[in-house]
Amino acid sequence: MLVIVSDLHLCDGTAYPQNVTAASFGLLQSDIYSLAKRYNAKNLDLVFLGDVFDLLRTERWFEDDAGKPVAMGERPWGYDGAIDGKRPPDATLARARAILDGIVARNLDVLAALRGEATGLEAPCPVRRIYLPGNHDRLYLFDDQLRARVQTALGATDERSLAAEGIFQHRLAMPRYGLLARHGHEWDRLNFQAFRKDAVPADYTDAEYLQTPIGDPITTELVAALPYELERRLRDAPDFKGTPMLAHVRDRMEKIEDVRPLMAALEWPFYEAERLQAHLTTAQHDVLRAALRDTVHTLATRFVELPYFKQWRDRTGGGLGFELALDALRVIDPTSLGSLKSVIAKLVQYFQGEDLVSQGAAREDLAKVGTSGLRFVVYGHTHNPDEVALRADGTDDVYLNSGTWRRREFMTLDQRGFIGWEQFTYLAFYDAGERGPAYECWSGTRR
Repeated sequence: MLVIVSDLHLCDGTAYPQNVTAASFGLLQSDIYSLAKRYNAKNLDLVFLGDVFDLLRTERWFEDDAGKPVAMGERPWGYDGAIDGKRPPDATLARARAILDGIVARNLDVLAALRGEATGLEAPCPVRRIYLPGNHDRLYLFDDQLRARVQTALGATDERSLAAEGIFQHRLAMPRYGLLARHGHEWDRLNFQAFRKDAVPADYTDAEYLQTPIGDPITTELVAALPYELERRLRDAPDFKGTPMLAHVRDRMEKIEDVRPLMAALEWPFYEAERLQAHLTTAQHDVLRAALRDTVHTLATRFVELPYFKQWRDRTGGGLGFELALDALRVIDPTSLGSLKSVIAKLVQYFQGEDLVSQGAAREDLAKVGTSGLRFVVYGHTHNPDEVALRADGTDDVYLNSGTWRRREFMTLDQRGFIGWEQFTYLAFYDAGERGPAYECWSGTRR
C-alpha cells in the first residue's frame, strides 16, 4: 500500500502561523491504518511529495532571532549563480538549517503525528516514510545536514538508497502500483526556472532542479515581507502602539500566504485593509492605508532592484505581465485600485487559462510503470486536488493531484473579494496482492 500527501507547508511561525492542527494529521494516520487493515496490506509506504517544510515563508531571511538584519548575499537568491543552481554560500545553508530547526520546534506535535507517535494507534503492518523535496524546500538538495534533519523529523528513509525500487530524488516510478509521481512544479513558470512548456518530464535533469526560480523571492521578498514591513510601520504609530489592533492587523495580513491563485495575492492587502475598516477607528484606518501604501511601494521598488530579478528578466525576457504588476504596485493608491485589478485579472487569466499541469502529465512516459491496465501520474504543488482522465487506448491513464493540508483563500468569481477554508487530501494506492481497489482519493474541507 502506498499513500501520498504533499504541500503541508509547515512554518516557523514568524511569517505565518501553524497551518492545521496536529489532530488533523492524527486523523490521517487513523484513516490510512484502517485502510491498510481493511485491505490486508503487508506494508505501507507513506510518501511526502514535497513542500512539507516551508523554508521560504519566514522572516528569518530578513532578520535573525536577535533582530539582526540578514544581508542580501545570505538569502537563497542573493548570491552570484543562484539562478544557475550554484551551491549557496555556507552562511545561507546555515541559516536554512536554523529555519528548519525553528519549523521543527514549532511543529513537534504535528511531526510526532506524522511519525505515527502521537495517537497511540498500532500500525497493522510495517510503515516506511519517504520524502521527496518540492520547490519551497529546494535547499534540501544542497545540504546533507538539511537532508538528515528533515528525514529525522519525519522518520523518513533516505530516498537516495531506494533507486532499486524506483524511488529517486525527484520522482517515483513504481510498476507495483502502475504509478509515476513527482512534486509537479515542473509545469509552473514561476516556480521552476528550467520550465519548458513542451518538455518531456523525463528530460529534466537533476541539475535543473537546483536553479533558483523567481517564485522564491516572490514568496519571501514580496508576500512574506508584507506583514513584516507593515507591522514595522504601525508599531510606533500612536494610534496603534500598545493596542490589540496591531496584532489583529498583522494576523489578517498574514493570510496573504494562502491566497490562490498566487497573483491574486497582489490585491489581498488592499482588500483586507477595507475589511478591517469596521474594526478600526477612523484615525487607525487612515494610518493603516498610508502605511500599507508605503509598504507596497517600498517592497515593489526593492524587488525590481534585486540583482536576481534583473538576471531573471535578462534571462527570460521578463514578460508574464509580472513587471506590469510590480509597476502598478510602485504607484498604486489604495483609494484607486482599478488599474491594479485590471493587471491582476490579466495575470490570473494568463496563469489559469492553459492547463499546463495536465498537459505535462499526459507527456509522462508511463511505459516505465506498466503497459496495460490502470496507470497513474501523481503531482502535488498546485494545492488543488484533481483527477483527470488522460488516455484510454490499451491502458487507462489517470492524472491525480495530492492537494494540500492548509488553509486557502480564493478570489471570488466577481473579483470583489476572497473566501477561504481548510483543505485536506491524501491518495492511496494498492498492489495486486492487496484486497483493495486500484486507488482511492480522499479530500475534505473545513471552515
